[in-house]
Amino acid sequence: MPEKSRIPFAQAEELALEVVELVGYSCERIAIAGSIRRRKADVGDVELVCVPRFEVMQADLFAPGEGLSRDLLSARCVELLADWTLAHRLDVNGHAAFGPKFKRLLYGGFPLDLFSPPAECWGVVYCIRTGPAEFSHRLVTPRRQGGLCPDFLRFRDGRVWHEDGTLYDTPEEADVFARLGVPFVPPEERV
Repeated sequence: MPEKSRIPFAQAEELALEVVELVGYSCERIAIAGSIRRRKADVGDVELVCVPRFEVMQADLFAPGEGLSRDLLSARCVELLADWTLAHRLDVNGHAAFGPKFKRLLYGGFPLDLFSPPAECWGVVYCIRTGPAEFSHRLVTPRRQGGLCPDFLRFRDGRVWHEDGTLYDTPEEADVFARLGVPFVPPEERV
């Protein structure tokens, strides 16, 4: 299926729920975002926001102390790539994206994006990835430039920062709206 194609909401939601079933146990938290969450009539990709589970592995059988930390979501995706359930989706330059924060994939030939923020900034990433792009842009744009963000706050690296350097946790999407001092906007009403 070409990357630019769109499918009906019900079909996209079914694909998203299948992926949640495939990788959900490897996540502390997982939710469907994007146009599926906004319940759009047709959908161009599946977007999931996931906080991965981590497993501490002993570094050496004879050495005391903790070992390495293994990202179970990445490990599960590697398994699903190996059995062709998932495939890498290349960008226009032929590059794959398969890092700890973002994975650009295909599931059933349909575009799948996995975003993996730390739990403390889940709210920002979930809100921005729900979109649409115009709403997300307005959310992070300072008020003096026509946006919703107070001029003394900044968004950077999936986090909300005060101009004095204070970093705010936003574990829930409602925390983002509260920090900005604006009413929560339900996903279906975001334009």
